Amino acid sequence: MLTPRLIAVAVGLLFALAIVEVGLRFRAAGEHRYMASDPLLHHRLKPNLRTRVSGVEFNTNSLGLREREITRPKPAGVFRVLMLGDSFTEGAGLPVEATVAKRVESALNGHGCRTTVEVLNAGVASYSPILEYLQLKHLGLALQPDLVVLNFDMTDVHDDWVRTAVARLDADGLPVAVPGDRRLEAALLIPLVWKPAVFRFLDPIERGMNRLVAYQELRRSGIGQNLLGPLRLTPERAAILGLEGDPQYDLEAITRDQDSPKLRAAWRLTERYIAATNRMARGHGAAFALVVYPHAQQVAADASPEGRRRHALGPGLFGSTRPFDILVELGRREGFPVLNLLALFRARERPNDPLFRADDIHHTRAGARVFAEGVVDGLDRLELVPCRRPIR
Repeated sequence: MLTPRLIAVAVGLLFALAIVEVGLRFRAAGEHRYMASDPLLHHRLKPNLRTRVSGVEFNTNSLGLREREITRPKPAGVFRVLMLGDSFTEGAGLPVEATVAKRVESALNGHGCRTTVEVLNAGVASYSPILEYLQLKHLGLALQPDLVVLNFDMTDVHDDWVRTAVARLDADGLPVAVPGDRRLEAALLIPLVWKPAVFRFLDPIERGMNRLVAYQELRRSGIGQNLLGPLRLTPERAAILGLEGDPQYDLEAITRDQDSPKLRAAWRLTERYIAATNRMARGHGAAFALVVYPHAQQVAADASPEGRRRHALGPGLFGSTRPFDILVELGRREGFPVLNLLALFRARERPNDPLFRADDIHHTRAGARVFAEGVVDGLDRLELVPCRRPIR
């Protein structure tokens, strides 16, 4: 029986929890070493930065790009390529001259062409088409590109799904802004606790609790992870929780040969943002091309053993071409070229000269070189850049 004293204690506890929750929400977030939160673009590289990442020099210009200062307006006789992408394009851990953008630039300027080609590296870690659309709109167009190249990553559909949930969209479903909201994003990404089927009716309650900062702190703590399970998904845990192929939780969902209504809905979002980026570029006089490159598990059965585990992937070759086929079909419908680098990467993978790092999913120098070779060959074949030439 509830006595007045028990009711008072319960109310007091709820009031105390509410105070804690409010305090945690107003707590200042920790500062990233080379990223800054952005109310429009979610996050961006800090401008005028001089630092080192993974032991390698990492500098940015006044626009917050891993680039030299960019001349504006664009000088006469310059053909300017704007390269959009995520961490694979940004190239943290690689010297600037070994990044994809600079390798492509070097190749395109390597044979005495009268036209100078600039390839601007607009890659930012964890960007995806929803943010690249906004980046082009609010930053890239002012740089007067002649060609916009969007490097599509296999985590982009997952990232777009999560970012769309916190975005402000216009009447056409296109982003107006994607403010960073760590609480809401964490609520989407924290996996539900495993429970027997008879207790699955509690899932909606748990999803509501996931939105509380206090509960998020508990889940992140050692005690919380011991009691409720770790937050990082391993291949084994993803399988137990039934999250393989779920674009909300599975970073590499599209690389598995799976299909579901949720995955198709996630693909539709990404396709919408890519198509809109193409229309925007062309509406401002620039050509557009989409580059699709594979991840390690799509190239070789044993590539990047630790890197793939960090993305909840087990060993073996993920041989499905489904994501590549979807994007080639999107390009056909929307009228833009798609450069599919899957076959090139599979042909160039060598055990003694791997294209992917062993301990994370990113490219080695050899991988970045193959990436750049595929881009140059594709742009050359499609006559999207002046002065045809092979890569050095």
